[in-house]
Amino acid sequence: MGSGKKIMMADIPWPEYQKRVAEEVVLLPVGTTEQHGYHMPLGVDAYQVEFLAQEVAKKIDAIVAPTVWYGYKSQPHSGGGQLFPTTGLNAQTLILLVRDILTEFIRHGARKIVILDGHYENAMMLTEAVDLALRASGRDDVRIIKSSFVNMIDQELTETLWPDGFPGWDLEHAGLLETSLMLYIKPGVVDMNKALKVEANLPRYEVFPQYEGLVPASGALADPTRATAEYGKMLVENIVMNYVKSIEEAFQLG
Repeated sequence: MGSGKKIMMADIPWPEYQKRVAEEVVLLPVGTTEQHGYHMPLGVDAYQVEFLAQEVAKKIDAIVAPTVWYGYKSQPHSGGGQLFPTTGLNAQTLILLVRDILTEFIRHGARKIVILDGHYENAMMLTEAVDLALRASGRDDVRIIKSSFVNMIDQELTETLWPDGFPGWDLEHAGLLETSLMLYIKPGVVDMNKALKVEANLPRYEVFPQYEGLVPASGALADPTRATAEYGKMLVENIVMNYVKSIEEAFQLG
């Protein structure tokens, strides 16, 4: 269990941080700033993954780094696309940004780093950033793990929350998953009166450039109307539990 120490890197004086960083796990939440339908704000991906990182850090000795609020460009099949007012980075920009952050953590002495990915489109850019940072470090005592938070959700819970069929994590954009999480994490920014039941009938291929009308007008790709804070609590507890298990396993903690 956590020791009661400050967990947010931004709140820790540098002498204390310097003493802790080589021994403790450093958690880096990476989200983006992206539309999430009529009923939720642009900050959903960052809010979610930062909250999850904080909950994980409370259970282990960990430091939560400042969240990366910008991610790779939204795509129609997983985030609605760039026709909406979403702030997306070029792939190289995100790769180099995260590479530089990881390089600095390693320079500080960090040996155990976890990237919590809160944005579907970030995945391979984060993989490249990790590879480049490790190659440049010249150290063999550093281990970095990364995972999208949705990969920490057990199949049994998925079957419980989507009894009529699961649309897939890519299409669960501003749907039941994210709306339930936000109703639990930050309910004041969710307006369920504006949540619309939608069904995205996307083609089996991607079209460039994206055209108007390809995705539902709201930007949501799945139905958010069944979302509840109770579902959000179940999701948070399951995700945090599996992150903790994975971190303890990967770094041989305890």
